This record gives sequence, structure tokens and C-alpha cells, in this order.
Amino acid sequence: MSEEKVLTKEIAEQFIADEDSVDLYEFTKDLYEFTKLDDDAAEILSTSNVDDLALDGLASLSDAAAESLSRMNLESLSLDGLTSLSDAAAESLSKMKLDYLSLSYLTSLSDAAAKSLFCIEAELISLDALTSLSDAAAESLSRSKSEISIDGITSLSDTAAKSLAKKDPDKLSLPDELEEQVARFR
Repeated sequence: MSEEKVLTKEIAEQFIADEDSVDLYEFTKDLYEFTKLDDDAAEILSTSNVDDLALDGLASLSDAAAESLSRMNLESLSLDGLTSLSDAAAESLSKMKLDYLSLSYLTSLSDAAAKSLFCIEAELISLDALTSLSDAAAESLSRSKSEISIDGITSLSDTAAKSLAKKDPDKLSLPDELEEQVARFR
């Protein structure tokens, strides 16, 4: 088992202190190695002026950390290491206005989390590891103004397909075989 590497308050404070002098690309790249985000560190990061934040090594995100991150003024947020997200964390993230939100390794999504995530004002939300989508989640997705990528979905009920058919086809990315199913209801 790999060792947990924690992004601490001290590391976040160092980042904030060096923000003007640090190469943000290198710093963001370095954030990939962290598997855990302390709540205090998330609070410190929320005061940062970065445009893009990639915390792709995180295995989990606490509700408190999600609340802190939701206060950031970001263009993009990538949390590709997460395989699950609590309803409260999704609700916090729903307050964000982003160009891009990537949760590409999220394998499951409750109906409540889907309702929150699909309220996010983003140009693109990537949820490509989801393999299923409930009827309620599909209905929430159909009302989203964001472009949504769910290319990992393996099957849809007809009810879910009917809901997805309400969404602008240019704002929904599905596997080809499911595109055909949804197209039947347009």
C-alpha cells in the first residue's frame, strides 16, 4: 500500500507566501502527489489567486475541504483522483462558477450529489468514469446548462434516455451506442 501524502496547512501557507514567485504549473504538477487534503490547508488554499487547481491525487475530499474550495475563484478545478463524493461536498462545489470541473474518476454519484453537481455553472463538467446514471440523476443532468461528458456510461433506462433527450446534443457527450438510444427520444 502506498504511503499517504498529506497536503498540510504549512505546505498551503508556503504556497500562498510564494504565490507570486512560484511557477504555478510546477506547483500544480507537484499537487498531484498529495493523497489527502487537510481541512486547514483547504481553507488556506481558498485564499489563493490561482486560476487553475489540480488536486488529482486526492483519494477523498472532506465536506469541510469542499466548502473551502468552493470559495475559490477558479477557471478550472480537477479532482480526478476522487472515486466518490459526498452529497454535502457536491452541494458545496455546486456554488462554484468555473470553466471546467473534472471529476473523471468518480465512479458513483447519488441522486442528491447529481442534482447539486449539475447546478454548477461551468462550461464543461467531466464525469467520464460513471458507468451508470439513475433516472433522477439523468433528469437533473438534462436541466444543466453546462456541457456534460459522461463517456463511461454503459447503459441507460428508457426513462433516463428520455430525460437526456431534452438536453442540447451539443452539450452532452455519451458513448455512441447510447447516443443512438437517446436520439430515439428527440
